[in-house]
Amino acid sequence: MYLTLSNILKTLFTGGYENNSQPPSNINDDHTYIKGNIENRGPCPGLNALANQGYLPRDGKHITLPQVQHALMTALHMDWLAAASLVSSLPPLCRKDGTFDLVDTRHHNVIEHDSSFTRLDFHQGDNYTLQEDMLQAMIDDAEGHPVTLRSLAKTFIRRDKESRAAGAPRLPLNLWFVRVLQSVGVMNTAQTGGILTKEVLHAVFVEERFPDIILENPTPRTVFTLLGNAFGMMRYVIFGP
Repeated sequence: MYLTLSNILKTLFTGGYENNSQPPSNINDDHTYIKGNIENRGPCPGLNALANQGYLPRDGKHITLPQVQHALMTALHMDWLAAASLVSSLPPLCRKDGTFDLVDTRHHNVIEHDSSFTRLDFHQGDNYTLQEDMLQAMIDDAEGHPVTLRSLAKTFIRRDKESRAAGAPRLPLNLWFVRVLQSVGVMNTAQTGGILTKEVLHAVFVEERFPDIILENPTPRTVFTLLGNAFGMMRYVIFGP
């Protein structure tokens, strides 16, 4: 999922999706982690994790927008504006009945895009499977320390060069901004003091699971915390990490 200024403004006028939801009939209070089959998953480790932990339908199918907003607010402590603004990027994936499957998020240049930190580009044939060597490269960019906004800036620059060298077309401006925000998405979701340990990164990207340090942290995740992280990373991208 991604956030844009137009999504935020649209959400302010519409009020989001949560108030229009019915109690989800296929979701219960059992949040035991059970990793789903990759055949029923998409490229977003966050959405996959919410399904793996029962905050979204575990089979990854027939997901509604109110369910996603509810999951973001309850599991990840996002305020309604941040949650609803992120969800407003999903309607292009929805069927006529208003639902989508996690595999639908693989559609190129909707919410999935080239130059991912941990996935291959679309033209390379697999735009949704985690590449553990790419995750390790992101960890290595931190030079033995936890991942920070400074090291994410190094990863951002490196992946752009690698992606272009591999033949990916230049991202359009709107998706370039999306990429910036998604680059700091886990940092913003974690709210662990501006650092991401290898343990947290492994849980989110490899296991596709939100650890307790995230789920039990009540710090509100807002539009402003996300933008703050994005501007913080871009300062290092522009002026040097």
